[in-house]
Amino acid sequence: MISSSARSSALIASGVPGLDEVLGGGLRAGHIYFVEGAPGTGKTTLALQFALEGVRRGEATLVISMAECADELCTSAASHGWDLSGLALRDLAAPDAVRSTALFELSEVELDERVDAVLAEMDALRPARLVLDTLGALRDFCTQPWQFRRRLEQFRDKAQALGTTMLFTDDLTGGEQLRPRSLAWGLIQLEQRIGDYGPPRRRLWLPKLRGQPYSGGCHDMRIATGGVQVFPRLETPAPTEPAAGGQVQSGVAELDTLLGGGLERGTSLGILGPPGCGKSTLVCLFALAAVARGERAALYLFDEAEETLKLRSKSQQLDIEAALASGLLELRQIDPAELAPGELAQELRTEVLERGTRIIAIDSLNGYLQAMPDERFMSLHVHHLLSWLGRHRVLTLVTLALPSPLSQKAGLDLDLSYITDAVIAQRYFEAYGSMRYAMSVIKKRYGDHERTIREFRIGPKGIIVGEPLSEFRGVLSGVPEYVGARQPLL
Repeated sequence: MISSSARSSALIASGVPGLDEVLGGGLRAGHIYFVEGAPGTGKTTLALQFALEGVRRGEATLVISMAECADELCTSAASHGWDLSGLALRDLAAPDAVRSTALFELSEVELDERVDAVLAEMDALRPARLVLDTLGALRDFCTQPWQFRRRLEQFRDKAQALGTTMLFTDDLTGGEQLRPRSLAWGLIQLEQRIGDYGPPRRRLWLPKLRGQPYSGGCHDMRIATGGVQVFPRLETPAPTEPAAGGQVQSGVAELDTLLGGGLERGTSLGILGPPGCGKSTLVCLFALAAVARGERAALYLFDEAEETLKLRSKSQQLDIEAALASGLLELRQIDPAELAPGELAQELRTEVLERGTRIIAIDSLNGYLQAMPDERFMSLHVHHLLSWLGRHRVLTLVTLALPSPLSQKAGLDLDLSYITDAVIAQRYFEAYGSMRYAMSVIKKRYGDHERTIREFRIGPKGIIVGEPLSEFRGVLSGVPEYVGARQPLL
């Protein structure tokens, strides 16, 4: 038999992908946990995953249903592809599930008999895991707060005596006096936000967890066929200098010269400019140069379809198809209406830690930030994400579309000079009766860079970067003035 001290130090798996990382390793054996949330937030689904994990591990597992009948619970489980036949399932939802007598107050008798029925089942089965769904149904039989608390104390004492880990779902009905949260070892709270467009956004957080370090704050989650999945928030990285490893080149000599030889690993580059001036093309150049060196790169597209990028790259003689065929380039089209920020962060983490990706591009931040539920924190979120990637020696490229010169609309209130380590600015300018393009490095945190403005052109032979526009002034304003003696443009 396992001693009480050994049980108190043991952590067991929750069975919910991502949740154990938030919990700091799992749930502590022999204690009570409350899973709280409004109806529809996924409490029962999460609790069943916990129970089925016990079955998978060969543990005796008891599920007490007080809100749904057994058939309803099995139907819900079947929608996720689960078979509950390995569980000890006790249905106390029906009015005649326990025997009552009219000699006493009906609600008091029903509460006592239901609690006694659960305790008797625990003594008979001695389960390692127990799910009670839901405390709200049990609370309906209670007339006094002390009465409800006393009965929960019996569950707590029994859990500690048998070493049973108990998960109680709670829909937060009733007043605070009927929610004795102090008896719980930990609280797992589920939330659901309904926006004006798109699917609901779900998240999870831990108001309380005793005896172990855990990841605080809110974590995005999703409910799909197969159950709940949690996407742990990236932990704040410690400040670090870029790791050694040399510079990363784009493959275009003039562009690398403009960048002072290239970009340091573990840093980030922001590329900003109006639509159509080649931001995505610059991203592709760095990605293809990485593939040519035998490194893995990943491009996350928020603004255009994969096929559009492939066709445009082909017209520019950028061989995206060959890079994809090599397995070193990952192309991922993202729908910002469907993807929560935490879900994307988890994908990026998998790319870096499991697949060894060395360059990640987000094209563009305008599309990515549409997935942000609260724009007040978008700069902090993106800065945090780039800092985490930098700590793992990843070169991160992000693009930001500025308003078109033909538009009077304001752009995003986002400062790339704060978020990224280096910034390339691209601009249209008019000269000799045609629209032309110029770029300049306006910031590079690590290392020196060229402070000139260079014209560039994107055509059927790829990208061409010209000499510095030393005989113009006012190029970045879009209306330059030629002060030289000859025609210096491409």
